Amino acid sequence: VEVEMKECFDLFDRDADGKIEAKQLGEVLRSLGQILIEKDVVELRKEVVGDLVAFDKFKELASRKPRQPEKQSKALMQAFEVFDKIGTGQVDMSELQHIVTSMGEKLSAQEFQDICKAAGLAPSGSVEYRQVVDKVIKA
Repeated sequence: VEVEMKECFDLFDRDADGKIEAKQLGEVLRSLGQILIEKDVVELRKEVVGDLVAFDKFKELASRKPRQPEKQSKALMQAFEVFDKIGTGQVDMSELQHIVTSMGEKLSAQEFQDICKAAGLAPSGSVEYRQVVDKVIKA
């Protein structure tokens, strides 16, 4: 796990100084497969002093919310099923974007697009939400 963290961190450490920009924290953690909402990221950023995050601090922050694929998969499937009134097993991506950017703990439109891109999902059309869950969990 630490090797994966370091590889991911190094991809974002563009000048190889052992630090990433604090504003990149959410993006780097999501690249590790963590499912974070903006509120989570804001809370983590409060613990960062200054504009840069060293690897040791990053590792500490990343370790707080380890991936739990089975739990995350179940929660996501349940969320999709709430919106699948007739049981088609599909979701329209524009409807999904509207839901996740306007209800509950909202994602920004950019976060939604980033997640779709990372998971290899088309930003429009219909998709089986089991595929969405599988891709997001494995991303």
